[in-house]
Amino acid sequence: MFDIGFLELMVVAVLGLLVLGPERLPKAARTVGLFVGRIRRTLNNIQEDLERQVRTEELREKLKDPYATFLDDDSPSARQITPQAPPEGPPYSSATKAQPPETAAQPPETDTQADKDSSRPS
Repeated sequence: MFDIGFLELMVVAVLGLLVLGPERLPKAARTVGLFVGRIRRTLNNIQEDLERQVRTEELREKLKDPYATFLDDDSPSARQITPQAPPEGPPYSSATKAQPPETAAQPPETDTQADKDSSRPS
């Protein structure tokens, strides 16, 4: 984020040690760390709030015109489509799915005349 290298951190640490002394440096470092953490959390919360507001506004716009998500907004037909009534009849269920034909219900095959002729001894 700030592109601070190890050497720069060491310079700051040595200057802090010289200015504050060894007794107050740990307490000052802890205080600075706490402030940086609070600032980061506050900025993250603000960013999340802004993103949530943008998502909410987008959802509101989509709910105003539900067909806009499926059609181009520029096309004139996007505003001419009206909702249709659902088809009449029983609702779709898993029991109405196409099932494979049953083999037990089929009648047995009968021998054809050609099969009978070929089985006769000549």
